[in-house]
Amino acid sequence: MDNSTEIKEVWQNILKKLEGDIGLEAVDLWLRPIKPLVMDGDSIKLEVPDPVIYKTVKERYEEKIIKAAFSSTGKNFAINYSLSLASSEPKPAPKIEFVREEPHNRTPGIGQTPVSPFNPNYTFETFIAGTSNRFAFASAVSVSQTPGKSNPFFIYSAPGLGKTHLLHGIANEMLKTNPSARIIYTASENFVNEYIETLQNKTPEAFRKKYRRLDCLLLDDIQFLIGKDRSEEEFFNTFNSLFESKKQIVVTSDRPPKELALSQRLVSRFLSGLAVDIKIPDVETRIAILRQKKELHNFVIPDEVITFIAEKVKKNIRELEGCLITVGNYCTNMSTQPTIDIVKEIIKDHMAPGDQEESNIHIDTIKTVVADKYGMDRKDFKSPRKTEAIAFPRQIAMFLACDLTEMSLPEIGSAFNRDHTTVMFARDKIKQLVHTDPYFNEVINQLISKIKAVNNSLKP
Repeated sequence: MDNSTEIKEVWQNILKKLEGDIGLEAVDLWLRPIKPLVMDGDSIKLEVPDPVIYKTVKERYEEKIIKAAFSSTGKNFAINYSLSLASSEPKPAPKIEFVREEPHNRTPGIGQTPVSPFNPNYTFETFIAGTSNRFAFASAVSVSQTPGKSNPFFIYSAPGLGKTHLLHGIANEMLKTNPSARIIYTASENFVNEYIETLQNKTPEAFRKKYRRLDCLLLDDIQFLIGKDRSEEEFFNTFNSLFESKKQIVVTSDRPPKELALSQRLVSRFLSGLAVDIKIPDVETRIAILRQKKELHNFVIPDEVITFIAEKVKKNIRELEGCLITVGNYCTNMSTQPTIDIVKEIIKDHMAPGDQEESNIHIDTIKTVVADKYGMDRKDFKSPRKTEAIAFPRQIAMFLACDLTEMSLPEIGSAFNRDHTTVMFARDKIKQLVHTDPYFNEVINQLISKIKAVNNSLKP
């Protein structure tokens, strides 16, 4: 057995053991993207796709990997890492391909314009699966591979959690194996408007011909049919025609089938198939989504900021991406790397009220954390000494006091036995470093996170 084959087998054994230890979701999210390269003596070399995975694996899972490797091989390996070259290369823009449609797949009467094409970015490969959506994702993959078997397929969730992504993913996957498949994706609102137009033009047969000869109908937001009796009746008949022909029907909604105020005969048909829900993603899934979107948009955003956004923006994926784009554009347009406090201000309207409120941070907490970071005594902050080992941490503490407290410049100066002009100089110097040095910016973000954690632990 050559080395490349052996390392792959060992790595698969390690992953299998870790699934029972840290869970399948964590393995899929953090470890499966890693490529095992080589075993050389007592070391294993792993290729990681990006710095976020490296940092997480190094800090959280490396010891568990070593233990699993020992269990599999009887050897105590050291882990060496390399960063994938692809992670630093710009990705080509995705090629947009329009689905070729039969004449009956065109809007009847006017324009002969194809129905909205399938989004090339919405594929199964770009969908981040986690505990909140794994069943829906696996079901969508199965439907795309064996259309008509799980019929109808009903997906429900609050807005912005990935339903539309899965619809386009199903279409894109089906077209890989059957490029001539007749597939339409449409929102229910469009379905209604199109049906009304055909009634006005007295061409309802063209509408029926279009929708009842499909191989797959993907209907988004079925709740829009509520209260539109004639459109609901038309969809019901279309549903029956496709169902009897064993053609795939996929429907999404913002609520479960039983909560839809539609006719019982239609609701019962939804319940006769496969119905799955998508819940709000957990924080690790949100981090993975943000990391993927960051790469897609070629943003340079510190890891701590990514984690902060993921922890604070919980409602839906669409809003999560919106916050990332806002922060990414701030970084680009302002030519800077933001601190967590700046990001907090940028995305404050997307944060839950409880996440916006923090206890007042005491300057002694700032001194304690900075002193611990730089291995100095707290009394040195008031010392007249100006050696670099003391002056630089003191400037950082002054900057953080300006940023995190409501104290005035003279009050901060008094806390360090300095005047307010010294505080202003320290504030501006550290701010300049934060804006120009991403590594130093990361240090500041880590200090802010630690200060807030210590401050929260002191709450009564």
